[in-house]
Amino acid sequence: MRKGLLVILMLLVTVGAYSQFSIGPKIGVNVAKLTTDLKSDFADIKSSSKTGFQFGAFARIGDKFYLQPEILWSVKGGIVEFTQDLSGTTNKYDTKLTAVDIPILVGYKLVKLPVAGNIRVFGGPIATFITSSKASLDGVSLPEFENYKSTIWSLGVGAGVDVLMFSLDVRYEFGLSNASDATDVTQKSNVFNISLGWKIL
Repeated sequence: MRKGLLVILMLLVTVGAYSQFSIGPKIGVNVAKLTTDLKSDFADIKSSSKTGFQFGAFARIGDKFYLQPEILWSVKGGIVEFTQDLSGTTNKYDTKLTAVDIPILVGYKLVKLPVAGNIRVFGGPIATFITSSKASLDGVSLPEFENYKSTIWSLGVGAGVDVLMFSLDVRYEFGLSNASDATDVTQKSNVFNISLGWKIL
């Protein structure tokens, strides 16, 4: 996590070399899913989404092409149902992950709007530092649930619209690394996100 914060600070220090710079807070909604592959005897594994939120800050450096680093406190996770092969019993795991996300996005302004705005596309890597994980099995909380890695990676792609000082982004995050720290379990965190930023500078 410290390395990610250092990257953000270094990027902001170099801002004087660019023609335009803006910074501000942002808030958003996450619709997250933990796509799961379990190497065991289960007849069916079904992943469904879980709604969370995020808030933090973003900076935008550049003009037509731009760099957009962010730091966000984020809540995500997912719901996974396992149907046992022999008994046919279905168990439901509901997982909540609290994390700090650091996206480093590169964007391009496609269209300049007549009302002081732009239509943009962007993409880039996202480092997620998990600060806590909680889970329940069939509605019963699991104590000391720590089956997730401290750092996971994803790739974010999306589009945005700027109108005056407001910036609306729609983004999908494809999980690249295994989030699970459990044996014989592979989980990718895939997230659909809508966020609204306010450029105060």
